[in-house]
Amino acid sequence: MPSLLLTCFGEFQVTLDGASLTNFQTDKVRALLIYLALEPNPHTRTALAQFLWPGYSTESANNSLRQTLHRLRQLLKDKKSDPPWLLSSRQSVQLNPAAAVSVDVMTFRNLLAQCTTHEHADLVTCSACLARLQEAATLYRGDLLAGFTVDDSDSFEEWRRITQEQLHLQILDALTQLGDAAEAAGEEDAAQRVARQQLTLEPWLESAHRRIMRLLAGRGRRAAAIAQYQQCRQVLAE
Repeated sequence: MPSLLLTCFGEFQVTLDGASLTNFQTDKVRALLIYLALEPNPHTRTALAQFLWPGYSTESANNSLRQTLHRLRQLLKDKKSDPPWLLSSRQSVQLNPAAAVSVDVMTFRNLLAQCTTHEHADLVTCSACLARLQEAATLYRGDLLAGFTVDDSDSFEEWRRITQEQLHLQILDALTQLGDAAEAAGEEDAAQRVARQQLTLEPWLESAHRRIMRLLAGRGRRAAAIAQYQQCRQVLAE
C-alpha cells in the first residue's frame, strides 16, 4: 500500500512512497494539506474556503479552494492511489482515514493521550508510559511548522500559532515528567539531558535551570551550579 508521511515538527516535509515532495505550487496547497492532516475530521468546503481565503467573496474563495484542492490531488497523484489520499464531495473535504497517512504530530498526540488514559500508580515509575513519553520527545524535532507562514490568511495563522503553543507546552510537560522519572531513578545524566532539551525550547524555563543546578550541586560541582544560576539570571533579564 502506498504511504504518505508528513513531518510537521520543525521544517515541514512530505514524503510519498519514500520520495520527498517539494514541488508545491503555492503555500496554500501546503496549508490545505497541513490543516487536513492535523484536523482530520471532515470540513465543509465553505468553512475551508473562508478559513484559507478570509476576506474574499464566497465565490472567489470557493474557486480558490477548488484550484488548490486540484493542485494537491495532482501533487499526491490522488487519482492513481488506492485508496485515495483525499475524500471530497460537493459539501466536504478530508484526508482519507483509510489511507496509509502518517503524521508526526498525530502520533505525538496519541502517545501523550495514551499516557493520560493508562492506569498506573505513578507515571514516573510506569515503564510503558515513560517509553511513550520518550518516543514523543524524539518526534518533537522543533516547534510546529517552524518558518512556515501564510501571509494572507489571518485565520490560518491564528490556528497555527495556537496549535504550536499547545504542542510546545505539551512537550515541556512531557520532558518535565521524563526528568522527574530520571532523577527519581538516580539517572542524573539523563535528567540533565532532558533539562537541557527543555532549555533549547524555552531558555528562560526556571524549573529546568533549577534541576540542572540541583544535580550539579549534588555532585559537588558548586562552581558549575553557580554558573548555571548566572546563565538563568542573564536569560531572564534579557
